[in-house]
Amino acid sequence: MKNSLLILFIFVFIGCSTKIPNTWKDRIENASYSDIKLHVDIKGEGEPLLLLHGFGSSSYSFIHLVEPLSKKYKVYNFDLKGFGDSPKPKDYRYSIYDQAILIQQYIKEHNLKNITIIGHSYGGSVALSLALLNQQNIKKMVLISPAAFKQYLPSLILWIQKPIIGVIGFYVVPSSYEIKESYKYAFFDKDKISQDTISVMTRNLEKENAKYIYYHATFDLIPEDIDQISQRYKEIEIPTLLIWGENDVVIRKSRGYRLNKYLQNSELKIIKNCGHIPHEEKPDEVIKYLLEFLSF
Repeated sequence: MKNSLLILFIFVFIGCSTKIPNTWKDRIENASYSDIKLHVDIKGEGEPLLLLHGFGSSSYSFIHLVEPLSKKYKVYNFDLKGFGDSPKPKDYRYSIYDQAILIQQYIKEHNLKNITIIGHSYGGSVALSLALLNQQNIKKMVLISPAAFKQYLPSLILWIQKPIIGVIGFYVVPSSYEIKESYKYAFFDKDKISQDTISVMTRNLEKENAKYIYYHATFDLIPEDIDQISQRYKEIEIPTLLIWGENDVVIRKSRGYRLNKYLQNSELKIIKNCGHIPHEEKPDEVIKYLLEFLSF
């Protein structure tokens, strides 16, 4: 037991010592080509529509959206780097900027044009970064409770980040319990939490390197230059639909009103009796808003 804890401490602190500054300059402007190939499920025909999931989640989060969207679009449902079935290298590049570079690389390699992007939470932040990189190639955006501004991290993540006790607990506590608690925190109506989703997300967290990546990535959730970058949202002219759960305690709806003021061409929909993951908790309402927005 002592040896196991010693190894755990060493691998955690060595990882932290190799941290790269989490800024636009260091992660975007100085980015080099990566040979990492993201896992993506593709369905349907038509103009490309990219789905970008939230932190710690996977493409499975959009299970309710793929079928209706694929009737009109070619849907690219990504597992972001480090999550789901995508690669999980220990290179400590898991910020929203790093993810944006990989998606942008995929877009260029596959010559995708007139793109629609739907991003949730962490994935919504990636979408905003993509818009700042090249908004001319993005036709429309849907941002579901995106992490767009500096804020306090959720209590569960702050607990994981506690020195020694947090990381030990993260590795010792069963993954199924951690996933359930995360969903209880994120959902307003706990009865709507899907057991299938819990099972899938638990399996994902138990994959090789998954917990290692999750732990280290929590320290890069909020870019160091977020205040400067968020001011640039005012440059974005892309037609954008913002969707927020009225009872979201992860990213409060006040951030939605703020982002709606920053963006030049946006509208905000608030879903009542709903938490941080509207497309899982209230999928019918989300689909209704999506189809209305995308139809014009």
